[in-house]
Amino acid sequence: MRLLFAVIICCATFNTASAQFFKGWGIMAGITPARQQWKGPLAEPGKHKFLIRYNAEVFGEFGDHPTFRWVTELQYNGKGDRFKTEAGTTKFKNDYFAWNNYLMIRKELFAVIPYLKVGPRLEYVWRTAQNFNTLHITGSAGAGVEFVAYGPVKFLTEMHWVPDITRSTNSDVLKIRQNAWELRVGIKFAFKGGSEACPPVYK
Repeated sequence: MRLLFAVIICCATFNTASAQFFKGWGIMAGITPARQQWKGPLAEPGKHKFLIRYNAEVFGEFGDHPTFRWVTELQYNGKGDRFKTEAGTTKFKNDYFAWNNYLMIRKELFAVIPYLKVGPRLEYVWRTAQNFNTLHITGSAGAGVEFVAYGPVKFLTEMHWVPDITRSTNSDVLKIRQNAWELRVGIKFAFKGGSEACPPVYK
């Protein structure tokens, strides 16, 4: 009997701690305007224009601090470049899967929660037209807004700047650095056991 009671207490304690640490999960999608920088003997003269593609994410939000949170996400992203010369325009398309991790800095206001996100990304190049390195690291700096609502569903919008940290290709004759913006919208499902399910109350 005592053992059963101890197990119940441990389970209740674990569930309470999980509710405090795990704040919710969500999905996002948006567009990715991207372009490249070329350097080296094989870098052809021309203009690099933004190629608009798309992205999709699923994420989890963790931490019981009101200001600082950890966000981790799995992402599909399409990037590339629109290279314009006198002979015409060529589009280069590259597809990625990525594991992204951010420090989120947030401020709870009455109707919205503005926040910043900064952190690294580990990208796997799934499909490439330019013989890119299979794995490389990018950075990410973004800003967003969470719209306060009653209940577990929250609406989000974000913008990110995503530059290469390690070059996408780094041969002796051609070095390519891929840079991109991301514009996203999405929803977050707040964990029912935590304080995220209700908007903040100010006295």
